[in-house]
Amino acid sequence: MDYAVELESVPGRNQAEEILTVTYSDGRSDRMRLHEYDRVYAIPGLYEEVVQHRLECASPERIADAVLTRTAAAGGSASELRVFDLGAGNGVVAEELRRRGVDTIVGLDNAEGARDAAERDRPGLYAEYLIGDLADHPRVPGVIDEHALNCLVAVGALGLGHITATSFDAAWRRFPVGAWLGVTVPEDLVEPGASDFGDYLEDETTAGRLEVVERERYRHRLLMDGCEVFYVAIVGRRTV
Repeated sequence: MDYAVELESVPGRNQAEEILTVTYSDGRSDRMRLHEYDRVYAIPGLYEEVVQHRLECASPERIADAVLTRTAAAGGSASELRVFDLGAGNGVVAEELRRRGVDTIVGLDNAEGARDAAERDRPGLYAEYLIGDLADHPRVPGVIDEHALNCLVAVGALGLGHITATSFDAAWRRFPVGAWLGVTVPEDLVEPGASDFGDYLEDETTAGRLEVVERERYRHRLLMDGCEVFYVAIVGRRTV
């Protein structure tokens, strides 16, 4: 790593407002928001250094463990899962799934640099990687069908406006009965009335279209000021 990273510890900033500065060995520096993903992904190792290491993000391991544990409890195996990774970024979630034995993973992200970063940092991880909005990407139905996907995961992409409940539903309905769902949602946005996805989860479970087999609050990560951020991990299965 030929650069140094400084995090701005300013109390009261939310996840979307956090700022860091990268200083290179030649003296140049770049100041950016952590959520400027194209800029962050363009610097090898930066996302992992900040989010996974310094801010102790637990979500990739948490959702991978939850999905695989529930799959095994239902008599399935990791090798049977064929996963659509929404908000795939540079592949940290897919890497955890692969470590646990998942072979087929398709990614989607709306950050232009995400696919390039995934291919640079984790070559061969994805069977296919789409760039664009889930709501209107013409390849979404095709990749679900052609790769026979039977598991949908979304870590850190729901409830914050990155992916709407409407576009999520359009993709999820393409999956077969019995398909697995593994998502994480900020704890303040997971309940009905708190966000469109909170409403969506309530509607799906009440209507009997989704069987939730696990729902657990956990520490997602730290903010740069040291405060803790909690999410809810949800694992379920499509019933109809």
